[in-house]
Amino acid sequence: MVAATVLVVATFPLHANVLLPGDTNILPDVFTLSAPPPLLGSLTGTFNIGGGTLTGTWHDFVLVDPFGITCTGCLDFVFNVDIDPSSSGGIGSLTMARFSGFSTDVGFVTNASGDNPITVSRGASGNGVSFNLIFQNLPLPPGAATKGLLVATNATAFDTGGNVFINGFAFGSGSNITGQINQLFEPVVVPEPSTLLLLGVGLAGIAVFRKRTT
Repeated sequence: MVAATVLVVATFPLHANVLLPGDTNILPDVFTLSAPPPLLGSLTGTFNIGGGTLTGTWHDFVLVDPFGITCTGCLDFVFNVDIDPSSSGGIGSLTMARFSGFSTDVGFVTNASGDNPITVSRGASGNGVSFNLIFQNLPLPPGAATKGLLVATNATAFDTGGNVFINGFAFGSGSNITGQINQLFEPVVVPEPSTLLLLGVGLAGIAVFRKRTT
C-alpha cells in the first residue's frame, strides 16, 4: 500500500459529475491537463486475446488528482490501450476495477491522441467502471488507441491488486472474445489509527501466547 505524497498540478475538467453505482450509459467527463502531472506509479505490458486475434499494448498510471475535483491528496487512475494494426479484432469496452466503496468521477484525458469512450457506466456494486468504445456499431479497430481513460477517486492510497476486463470482438468469426489484465493499480482504504493500534496489540498478544506455549 502506498500513500499519496506529491504536489497537485493546478488544472480543471470541462465538467465534473460523480458516477454512482448503477449509473449506465453516462456521457464521460472531459479532462485537460495544463502540465504533465507527477506520477506515483506507471505500468505497461501487452495483451493477447483469442489466440492472437486481438493483441496490443496497455499502460496503467496512478497520480495525485490534478483536476481539483475530488479531495486534497486524492488519487486518479488512468488506463489506455493501443491495438496492434495486425489484429483481426477490436475492443467494444474496457472495465476497470476495483472501486467499491469509493467515489468516482469518470471520463478521459484529452491531451494524448486516441479515441475517447462514447459512454461510461458503473456496476450496481460500484466495483467496476466501464468505458464503452462502440461507435456507430463498430468497436475500436486495429491500429487504434484509446485516450487516457480516467477514474478520479476519493482514495488516498493504492496497491497493485486491480484489474481491467477487455470485451473484444473477432471480425472473422463474428464472436465475442474476452480477456483480463491483472496486477494493476487500484484504490485501497487506509486503516484508521485506532485500527492499527488494535492490530498491533493483537500481534503482541499472539507473540506472548506463543512464547508461553513454547
